[in-house]
Amino acid sequence: MARGMVSVLTSDPNVEAVSALEAALVRRDASTPNWDTRAALLWTLIILERFDAVEAELPAMIDVARRGGSARGLIAVYSSLGLLRYRLGALPEAEVAARLALRVLQEGDFTAGLGVGAIVADVATDSGDLDAAKAVLDETPAGPPGVISVLVPAAYGRLNLARGDGERALRNFEACLAMFSPEVWGMRIRDVAYLHARSASAEARLLLGDRGTARELADAELADARELCLPRALGVALRSAGLAHGGRTGLDLLEESVGTLRDSPALLERAKSMTELGAAMRRAGHRIAARPLLAEGLDLAAGCRARPIAEHARAELRAAGGRPRRDRRRGVEALTPSELRVARLAADGQTNRQIAHGLYLTTKTVETHLAHAYAKLGISNRGELPNALA
Repeated sequence: MARGMVSVLTSDPNVEAVSALEAALVRRDASTPNWDTRAALLWTLIILERFDAVEAELPAMIDVARRGGSARGLIAVYSSLGLLRYRLGALPEAEVAARLALRVLQEGDFTAGLGVGAIVADVATDSGDLDAAKAVLDETPAGPPGVISVLVPAAYGRLNLARGDGERALRNFEACLAMFSPEVWGMRIRDVAYLHARSASAEARLLLGDRGTARELADAELADARELCLPRALGVALRSAGLAHGGRTGLDLLEESVGTLRDSPALLERAKSMTELGAAMRRAGHRIAARPLLAEGLDLAAGCRARPIAEHARAELRAAGGRPRRDRRRGVEALTPSELRVARLAADGQTNRQIAHGLYLTTKTVETHLAHAYAKLGISNRGELPNALA
């Protein structure tokens, strides 16, 4: 576990260390699992973009944690599920899972809450609910410098970027970089796939009009990301570098970002890069060529329920002379994250009582979510849910 975490923090994923992590993931012989270590294992593999491996093992782990009634276990598995879904761009599922972990956390006093609060806030920020993101972060303690506590200033930084506050965002990400300094850790840390602090700092610098420093920061992360060769992380770094450079070089980098992310299941990052590439092409006078990129970026963002990106893509598509789709008020895309989660569980055959128990809700709340889902899906009973959700 320690070797694997070092490989992530130094952006040097040793093949032997990663193989050991994947082998540890599938071990079944631990009768009393150390949930804190297992959470670190899951998170590390998610950062290393071993999405399929984590996806395959999480259901069994969730079952063990629920049957054992372990608070630490529930926090570990649901925070990991939230992070996994967030990295894949499934914001409704990410929100429900992370809030489940937060709900369990509120009954105890675990430092794991720092990471859980940051995931909830990041999901809220990308969903466009900035007030909810701030509310969660304001209730999350800062904690001592470490790999978990650093997530809090990073989440504040992304929130401030979404607000257009470059000055505060820059302070947040500089705090992250300071927490990762060699003086603190005794080794050089190259954050690439974890926080994206340098590329995010570059975006903050752009908001402040400092393009020169923005290029230096973005290029530094991009150089490390090319060595790491993780599609999602590389796509993010390429996008930030493209925005920092602008011009023909910027277009080339954004095109490479889109191409790289087509090989990744990280749909939200693909939507962001497609939208930024389409917007850059539109500004460069290539309006017709920009339209299909912006239309696809809009569809992806809408599917992820990332309202800010969808609105950005829609505005750019109009500026490019296209006719964007409208937000849907009926159908699956109209469901809130909680309505969607409850509806899916009901479609899988769970009773209202079982759903309420699993999601830590009252039966009345489950009934309300289902009633709203039926109305938006145009159905009258749970037997119609599988077809409607499909």
